[in-house]
Amino acid sequence: MHNKTVFVLLDGLQSEYAKEHLGYLEHLCEKQRAAKYEVLGELPSASRPMYETIFTGLEAYEHGIVNNGICRLSNQQHLFKMLHEAHKKSLTLAYYWISELYISAPFDKAKDVYHNDSSSCIDQGFFYYEDVFPDNHLYSLSSSFMEKENYDFVFIHPMSIDDAGHRFGSGSKEYAKTVMDNDKQLSTYIPKWIEAGYNVVVGADHGMSQNGYHGGNSDEQRRTALYIISNDVVCGYHEKELTTLQMAPLLCKLLGLKPTKRMKGLEVAFNE
Repeated sequence: MHNKTVFVLLDGLQSEYAKEHLGYLEHLCEKQRAAKYEVLGELPSASRPMYETIFTGLEAYEHGIVNNGICRLSNQQHLFKMLHEAHKKSLTLAYYWISELYISAPFDKAKDVYHNDSSSCIDQGFFYYEDVFPDNHLYSLSSSFMEKENYDFVFIHPMSIDDAGHRFGSGSKEYAKTVMDNDKQLSTYIPKWIEAGYNVVVGADHGMSQNGYHGGNSDEQRRTALYIISNDVVCGYHEKELTTLQMAPLLCKLLGLKPTKRMKGLEVAFNE
């Protein structure tokens, strides 16, 4: 099993728009080169709580990050800490809330945009603080970092889908275009990641309503999609519906880490 993994979190990606506009990833699933699962996201369907759920495998009432206004470091055993303890090197290019959860809080935009500290749980990072930061720049930055150094785990977190959803709603052409733009970026970089020996996981934290909101319990706000590219997974379209709680044990499995006792059992189908 390859233990190197790239994880792309498409913030605010609604399930129906993944199916309709992520043509490259859907192509890989159709041709048995990737696996796809539908995901019913955990509640609340808000960003910061779901970031912590994704990286700890815990529900919001357990980890305590229950709304976007809670600005503090994670006090749980999370994936980045596990990587550090296993002497695995990580690169993170993400929205600044990730820095506040796993490096330092509150975020200081004068000094925390670029992070390089192998003694912390994230070795290298770039953190943007404007929702309009261009996704294509983020992918380019990830490529530049990866050309210079080798990493066990690369986390890439574009925000334009979520931003367009808030501005125009999930029913808008602007929202659809940002999904298509990410598909173009993914189709450019995924073949390079595969060639470099990485597993690739593409998922989302929550969906988006037509009114431009998320946080609540409607299908629009909760349903997302999960794509997995790895020689070790059973490829194709899977009928089993997952939840956000599956992301942490999945990433642990792909990275060769032992999941914590509090994580749920892995429900993704792997080849025997």
